[in-house]
Amino acid sequence: MKPRTILVCFLCLVPALLPAQLIDINASRSADQLRWGVQAFNRGFFNDAWVALEKAITLQPANTLAAIWLGRAQWKAGYEEEALKTWQMLVDGGRGTPVVRDWIKVIGLRRGLGRELAGNPPWVVSSELDGTLITGHPFKRPTSVRPRRDGTFWVVAFGSNEVLRYDANFRLMDSLHGGLEGFDRPYDVLEADDGSLYVSEYGANRIAKCSSRGDKIRTFGRKGRADGLLLGPQYLAADGRGYMWVTDWGNSRVARFDMDGNFVQSISGIAGPTGIAVHEDKLFISEKSNKRVLIYDLNGNPISSIGDGTLQEPEGLAFTSDGHLLVADGNRIMECDIERDSWSVRGDTSASTGRLVQQAVGPNGDILGVDFDQSKIVLLNSVSALYSGLVVRVDRVNSLKFPEVYVDVSVENRLGKPIVGLTGDNFVVTEMRSPVGTPTLALANTSVKTSDVSLLVERSPALETYRSAVEQAVGDLYGLVTKEGRIKSLSAAEKPLREADFGETRLRFIRQSLQTPPSAKWRFDIAAKAAGDELITAVSGARRAIVFMTIGNLGPGAFATYSLTEIAAYMRNSGIAFYPVLFGSQPPDEDLSFLASETGGSVFSASSPGGMLQVMHQISARVGPLYTLHFFSSTPPEFGEKYIPLEIEVTAQKVSGRDESGYYAPP
Repeated sequence: MKPRTILVCFLCLVPALLPAQLIDINASRSADQLRWGVQAFNRGFFNDAWVALEKAITLQPANTLAAIWLGRAQWKAGYEEEALKTWQMLVDGGRGTPVVRDWIKVIGLRRGLGRELAGNPPWVVSSELDGTLITGHPFKRPTSVRPRRDGTFWVVAFGSNEVLRYDANFRLMDSLHGGLEGFDRPYDVLEADDGSLYVSEYGANRIAKCSSRGDKIRTFGRKGRADGLLLGPQYLAADGRGYMWVTDWGNSRVARFDMDGNFVQSISGIAGPTGIAVHEDKLFISEKSNKRVLIYDLNGNPISSIGDGTLQEPEGLAFTSDGHLLVADGNRIMECDIERDSWSVRGDTSASTGRLVQQAVGPNGDILGVDFDQSKIVLLNSVSALYSGLVVRVDRVNSLKFPEVYVDVSVENRLGKPIVGLTGDNFVVTEMRSPVGTPTLALANTSVKTSDVSLLVERSPALETYRSAVEQAVGDLYGLVTKEGRIKSLSAAEKPLREADFGETRLRFIRQSLQTPPSAKWRFDIAAKAAGDELITAVSGARRAIVFMTIGNLGPGAFATYSLTEIAAYMRNSGIAFYPVLFGSQPPDEDLSFLASETGGSVFSASSPGGMLQVMHQISARVGPLYTLHFFSSTPPEFGEKYIPLEIEVTAQKVSGRDESGYYAPP
């Protein structure tokens, strides 16, 4: 029976109640529905939260807090249009909080043409790591910076003979000096997949392979002009084929070695080779004396040159995520759209730097620049990023062990890219505007080691013809996932069914995943939603992924219940990546490619080399926006009936953002 019907019957039975008493009763019932809605939200039951919060508003239309939470539940459930309407009504009624207003702006930016309209605003220096300050770790004459996936970065200090590692807050983490022998004018560093380091030593005319602690394992190259010898080696680049390229300044050439130090070839006749980079099977080399960038194939054959008449003193090279070339050019960073040979100034640092010799794009999309003359590292951000700030979202509050509280917090930029490298010091947590003390970072997004996977199997007659191959793929995926995480399976049939839960044995998992009879009436949208629900309600702090084994054709009525945009928003807003795995030779529906792209996943062919190993590599490599904070609350629980407001503020290198949430202690 609906709440409104109950209220009418109650009024008939108790006509003597005064209007004020009825208001009190409604307010009490509304508060109860708010509590149930918030608790359901924090457990991942967004549809249940939606129902409870709508009841709270029906009972008490002025319940602003319930309306704010209703919008959050709608957004998490994938109904972004409904969330916008709910929040906009608050704003129009003068009840919109700053957080609500900001979320309306963020969703508007991320939808439709927002990403394209973001444009390419100027980049400015926002922070500096000054090696001359006595308050920090002094270093001299830096030549190279190398960002890492976790937000930390290497700095090579040519003048002080050391390789340093800093965190995203510019705090020193490691200082490497090359063991007992030490480094002799190190110039660049390259980190291998196994954590070992290759360091070019300009003064010693060699390359040193070092352990992750900086101790030398071996060296190769020595002073000379013959093949395999070096004279002032500078920058390094790996080509992804097992080879390393080094700019050999004194010999006016570039040399290629394998990763064991065996000489392979050289490219001679380069007037002042400095920066070097590899992109899409091409080698890019700064030719400083001729003020241009040379392009070769990876066999050393010349292709073309760019930058003639534009560049002034090109040195370090790097590539952006969209494939544009960045060149350190005196006191500016030049950007080139290679396909169009179109140049522009990405950042002018003349007011802050002496001479830029290299730059690199960090995992958060910012740029680290190396100022050789003034011994400092500068961080550049776009003007729009500095002023628009971070997007902070409290995804879940776990208060089951109150006063011990765990909070899942997502931190992104305005376009939805995860921010990495944050530490506990970047977060400020308050309850009812009062600090909770010092929260600890229980889990960072780059520290996630496990994966939760929902395997969704299309139960169509077409896929059934590939049953043997599907069984093999299911077994392979099971073996890969269970090495580091958990996997369950669901069938995309006429009605979605959970076939195998977490913890099932391999043989039973394979058998159960394909036990539902195939049907031409199978449905995708309901099954995809169910697969996501299974991941959201599993509190584990793991990466979330849906692997969909399919023929690639969703058929008519695939989105009869939930639209394509709703499914995409539901997965994206819940941190779920979607990976279709195709059987047969049919190209995938555009809808599958869209879902994969929107959620950070990829489309795979089951018959491609590597098979399920490729899928698992992508799942394991994916970094989401989630951080988990831990603290002890000092707020009285009041038997679990008191709403405890929670505020989270995040600040990283002069860019900040905040969110407001809340929770109830257990009764």
